[in-house]
Amino acid sequence: MHPPRLRCLFLVAAVLATLLSTVTTASAEPDGPQAFDTGPATRALDRLLPGRHDQIRLRAVPKDSGDSYRISGQRGRIVVEGTSLAVLLTGVHTYLREVVKADISWTGQQLNLPRRLPAPDHPILRRADVPHRFAFNDTNDGYTAPYADWVYWEREIDVLALHGINEVLVYLGQDEVYRRTFREFGYGDADVRAWIPGPAHQPWWLLQNMSGFAGPVSDRLLDQRTALARKIVGRLRELGMTPVLPGYFGTVPPKFTEHNPGARVVPQGLWGGFERPDWLDPRNAYFAKVAASFYRNQSTLYGDSSMYKMDLLHEGGNPGDVPVPEAAKAVQQALRSAHPDAVWAILGWQANPRPDILGAVDKSRMFIVDGLSDRYPTVTDREKDWLGTPYAFGSIWNFGGHTVLGANTPDWARLYPQWRDKQGSRLSGIAMMPEGADNNPAAMTLLTDLAWTPGSVDLAAWFDRYAESRYGGEDPHAKAAWNALRETAYGTTRVDKWSEGADGLYEARPSLTTTHAAAWSPDHLRYDPAKFERALTELLQVSPSLRRSSAYRYDLVDVARQVLANRSRELLPRIKAAYDAKDRARFGELTGTWLRQMDLLDQVLGTDEHFLLGRWLDSARAAGATPSEKDLLEFDARSILTVWGTRNSDAEGLHDYANREWAGLVGDFYAHRWRTYFTELDTALAENRAPRPIDWFALEDQWTHGHQRYPARPTGDSYSAASRIAQELIR
Repeated sequence: MHPPRLRCLFLVAAVLATLLSTVTTASAEPDGPQAFDTGPATRALDRLLPGRHDQIRLRAVPKDSGDSYRISGQRGRIVVEGTSLAVLLTGVHTYLREVVKADISWTGQQLNLPRRLPAPDHPILRRADVPHRFAFNDTNDGYTAPYADWVYWEREIDVLALHGINEVLVYLGQDEVYRRTFREFGYGDADVRAWIPGPAHQPWWLLQNMSGFAGPVSDRLLDQRTALARKIVGRLRELGMTPVLPGYFGTVPPKFTEHNPGARVVPQGLWGGFERPDWLDPRNAYFAKVAASFYRNQSTLYGDSSMYKMDLLHEGGNPGDVPVPEAAKAVQQALRSAHPDAVWAILGWQANPRPDILGAVDKSRMFIVDGLSDRYPTVTDREKDWLGTPYAFGSIWNFGGHTVLGANTPDWARLYPQWRDKQGSRLSGIAMMPEGADNNPAAMTLLTDLAWTPGSVDLAAWFDRYAESRYGGEDPHAKAAWNALRETAYGTTRVDKWSEGADGLYEARPSLTTTHAAAWSPDHLRYDPAKFERALTELLQVSPSLRRSSAYRYDLVDVARQVLANRSRELLPRIKAAYDAKDRARFGELTGTWLRQMDLLDQVLGTDEHFLLGRWLDSARAAGATPSEKDLLEFDARSILTVWGTRNSDAEGLHDYANREWAGLVGDFYAHRWRTYFTELDTALAENRAPRPIDWFALEDQWTHGHQRYPARPTGDSYSAASRIAQELIR
């Protein structure tokens, strides 16, 4: 017992401490008038951090020279201040990654949070160094989620905001805009719906490459997609993000001049074996009328935007005798007539945008999302290339949604700050544009981090921190795994003129000399596969306490998958050597190994929800109302992954463009092709004859019209399946 006087002193000290704590806590609370209502961001936290969201206070602050956030507070009472609702969420994710060592990504998360959230050691302040943080390729809707529902999109938008994105390309729902527009120009409803392709193929219709395939679309499907698109653009606006909508640049249905005498169109020829839609001459009086109708219908459905994406004469478009500069002026004028303050976003790809386009338009209202920043070493001066037009540093590190790991991250870390800081720089954004998103989460996270990183990114330190937050704590094996990945799949550069890794040979159309599955993919690995395999052995040794998250499971499956894919490049030449030597026994042994490894691959893929063909196909069927519509939409979803389109497009090399290693595709479609091929080669050896040709398109197209069901939920244990792969392949 303390003496009475001493007890009194203790009591006074306790009261003072309580008062001080109250003052400190109150000063950290959001108080006074705020720049905007933080309610939508608070509701997002409720979705993302159930049971912990009430420990984070969000405070809106006015934007001065750009977007920024500040993180402070006390244990259990974290304060995040930000200049927009999405920026507040970006600040929350920085807090989770850097202070709590947690992670939320497009593929898996790790949220092993303490009961009371810890305070940062000191306030964390970050400012975006560019105003535009752009997400998605024009092809994203086709290759990533053509049949996704609101559950998917709600989370997708939340995760984009967490990673600092503020501009999102939204193609979904434009089919209804075109239907309403051309109903005003003499077309019947059935004619327009027959012109519109199935959802998985619609991006290429909107790019003026094709039409009609996997159609017609139904009234109900159009209504359903319109309702979902309204939710998407509504949520983006609610969080202070910009929905980037397609603009109108002249695509018209067949026989437009018959319905509209006096109109003038330019036939566009073929693309990938498909007949392209005609192009309405932008100088013609009908162009302004159609554009006005398009923008009016679009605004009625989805509201106005400040940015519209469109590409003139995409991938071989034919201007005919139309002067391109005059066409570009008319396209921009039509946009500005409907939306006077809007920006025209255009893709930097191949020779696009042409200098004569940029020389003709108001460049202050243009924004180029560069898809070649990390592709060709000859790209060094975008200010000169694009005549001083504002642009984004961007990357397309995957084509068709390939599941290949990796990206040219050394180029990102070196080039982005160089281009940003050079005298007279017009760099004003980043553009995250894989053709198929929702895989390769490290690449998506790093590219979006560029915009919030002062100076330059130290890749070794970045990947160390990524491993720590991704799995929930420091672990030498986790760091070693990501160091191996940084030095291999994420250590490639544009010196070899590629921005993506090589796809797998299991998903290639069978041949003993094949080097890639998609026609436009690298024909060789761009790193040392033996060094890459260290990542799998290290991931398997991560502490059991850090293996419980969906983030760890996803990465383990992804790395094990890539190890197997890489080994196919060693095994196939050995199979060829046995065949050439007419050693039938050896040929049978090695092809048996090949098919067994495909079975191992299918098994490990089946343990994680992100690698399941069944989910893809079930979502397509769920969008249909009748058995026949369900079958049609399933065909749309199957074909985009395999034959892509018709026999004509097959001849143009589009088959397997969107190949990916998914459970079901590997175990059924790809394995069936290789079994068929190996059987024919073995029979040819036995009969001492040349192998007979196989009509691959006929075999594959039969599968695209099939209705086999595949698991839509994971089965088995990822760790056990990955361990079997390591035991078989890595000595």
